[in-house]
Amino acid sequence: MNVILAEIKKSYKILLAYPVEIAFWIFSPLLWAVPLVFQGKALIGGLSSEKFGEIAGTPDFIPYVLIGAIISTYMASSVWSMGFAMRDETYYGTLEHILSAPVKPVYILLGKAIFNSLLATTYVIIQLSICVLIFGLQITIHKILPIVFFLILLIAGLYGIGFAAAGLTLLVKEAHGLLHLFEYVLFLFSPIRYPVEINPITRAISIFIPLTYALIALRGLLLNIRFDFWKNSLFLIGIDLIIIPLGLYIFNWVDQHNRKKGTLAEY
Repeated sequence: MNVILAEIKKSYKILLAYPVEIAFWIFSPLLWAVPLVFQGKALIGGLSSEKFGEIAGTPDFIPYVLIGAIISTYMASSVWSMGFAMRDETYYGTLEHILSAPVKPVYILLGKAIFNSLLATTYVIIQLSICVLIFGLQITIHKILPIVFFLILLIAGLYGIGFAAAGLTLLVKEAHGLLHLFEYVLFLFSPIRYPVEINPITRAISIFIPLTYALIALRGLLLNIRFDFWKNSLFLIGIDLIIIPLGLYIFNWVDQHNRKKGTLAEY
């Protein structure tokens, strides 16, 4: 616990040294969503579409897209922040020091993950406030407990992806290309920007991605769209039970591999 808390404190101090990054992560998910909102309005001539509603469960595409953008903040937090966590230590010149410390590296990475989750939650609250004030987004907030339940399951699953991303970053010694690949796969095959039911391939692959079930549930709770609570819960728990140990295995294997070869700090 001391290691985890120390890592959270260190990450917080580093964040305060670069305040522009805070503004970036608050507004960037909303900025990429705005063109989709304008494009949808231009194509259908209004703010709702019955055809869209047949697939998505709601004819109002604006709240659908905005919620996807907001929840994707957690994806960016896990994939990008955890993937870059070890790479940043290389830039700081501290990677070999922290990985040679008498603690398990997974505790260090877990500290980074928890910090990023807390930060992402702060961003999400601010983003929701912006959407309510500017875009007129109306959400159901009295279902706070099930919303928190699905967010925890989502974050846990994304930790598994983040562990794997951090490990692979140590292996290939480069973060941008690898993390973009993770990001594009998640954007393409999960219902962040559109319902995956529009294509049989996206629908088939999406069943293996935790974001799929979390977004279905969270949109259902926030927008009063009918969904199967227990089905999405059980599938999300099942994926978490697979992806978290797999991500930890990849990270630990790469860590041991690099230690044996002496290539931890190589570029």
